[in-house]
Amino acid sequence: MEHNLLDSLLDLEEQFYNEGYALGTADGAATGYTEGSVFAVEKGYEKFVEMGRLYGKALVWAQRLDMKSSEGAASQTDSTTDTLSLDPSICKDMPSLPPHSTRLARNLQTLLELVDPATLDMSNTEEAVNDVDERLKGAATKAKLIQRAMGEREDPATQAEPRDVSASGDGTGSIEDISALNIRH
Repeated sequence: MEHNLLDSLLDLEEQFYNEGYALGTADGAATGYTEGSVFAVEKGYEKFVEMGRLYGKALVWAQRLDMKSSEGAASQTDSTTDTLSLDPSICKDMPSLPPHSTRLARNLQTLLELVDPATLDMSNTEEAVNDVDERLKGAATKAKLIQRAMGEREDPATQAEPRDVSASGDGTGSIEDISALNIRH
């Protein structure tokens, strides 16, 4: 009889382990779904805010290009800038653009196509998410090209935290970065 009592005590640890594992799995599944949903909403919001920001910049650039063309400063007009007449008065106060080029107009047309909200697939499928990611990456590249062609600086809001220019290194904290080291003399 004593033998059966000890066997049940030895199985007690395994019983508690299995019970705890089952409870943890159930709680983890519920919590994981909730946290995953919140994470998905946050990341989706961030991506579409960036798309909207790039779309706004592209519309302003298109308007500025159109104004420059309508003033007679350029001999060619792009079909995109003709159809995008926003007529904002603030664009008239902005600095003039560099001479109109077909490359700039093509890059602007491509940017507008990439970030057009009417063509963005909002479904929650793997293909749609990949399409939005690829379009956002391409649009960011085109926006940088257009900014450089226009001689504009990058937005401080989109840049990473300011770096100390006096320190050598890139400030990333990688093993090759020596900017955090103090120089001894």
